Amino acid sequence: MSSNSIGAIIGLLFAGGLLLVVSRLGATRKLKIAQRIAPFIGRRDARQDDQSAVGALLVLFKPRVFTRKSDSALSMRLGRAGRGAELDRYRLDQVLFSAIGVIAGGVVGLLLIAKGAPAIGVVLLAALGAVGGVLGADRRLVTQGKNRQRRIGQQLPTVAELLAFAVAAGESPVVALERVAHTTTGDLSDEIRVAIADLHAGFTLDQALRGIADRTGSPDVERFVDGLIVSLERGTPLAEVLRAQAADARAADRRALMEIAGRKDVAMLIPVVFFILPTVVLIALFPGIRSLQLVVP
Repeated sequence: MSSNSIGAIIGLLFAGGLLLVVSRLGATRKLKIAQRIAPFIGRRDARQDDQSAVGALLVLFKPRVFTRKSDSALSMRLGRAGRGAELDRYRLDQVLFSAIGVIAGGVVGLLLIAKGAPAIGVVLLAALGAVGGVLGADRRLVTQGKNRQRRIGQQLPTVAELLAFAVAAGESPVVALERVAHTTTGDLSDEIRVAIADLHAGFTLDQALRGIADRTGSPDVERFVDGLIVSLERGTPLAEVLRAQAADARAADRRALMEIAGRKDVAMLIPVVFFILPTVVLIALFPGIRSLQLVVP
């Protein structure tokens, strides 16, 4: 290994150690008065939630660039992905993905150095690997959120019909929500249970229903909640509104399935055109070509 590559590796290790020292100094800073009294008023400091080795890593590696504003936006995204209480875990995932990217980039850089590439390539590839790791963790979170929204959209018609049956049987909206939450399972049922907890904590029914729409981020759930709130405010028959909402949700689900089927049709043209059609053409032309070879000497 050349002296340039050794120097690049030493510099990278020094930068990583300096970053760890700065992060540790920030993690061990003096607590504010609000953080000191938080355990006595029912709140806990985020740095005191987990005393395990993983918690120590979270405190050590949590970057100082993350502000409360970015944390609140990220908490909303995590909630829509079904990971509402995993902010620190997601930060750890980002660190782990970045570490994997740094290692992969460093290995590739060392292989290129062995073939005669400049030593600066190790640092550049390691930096690109770190950025790619962070982007990979973010992409994973986006995919989880989209999958959860799709599952909630599929569960909405069933929940709406069960609510309509319960209300038509003479139960109040709150009791109907409790019954549906305790008799069904799924992401939407979990959100309804959270809304029931909000009702018991003192929120109004409108606020609890709005909370479901805000936490899920699904347009179908938002329309469903708007219909319920308007029905409660104007005194229209709730059972009829719920049945109409269930029918609209099933129609939207069918439209989504038709759109997916249309995209799949276009995707299926690729194997048909490039694999199946050439094979059929060869099978059709082979007898004629073979007969021509036998006739023509």
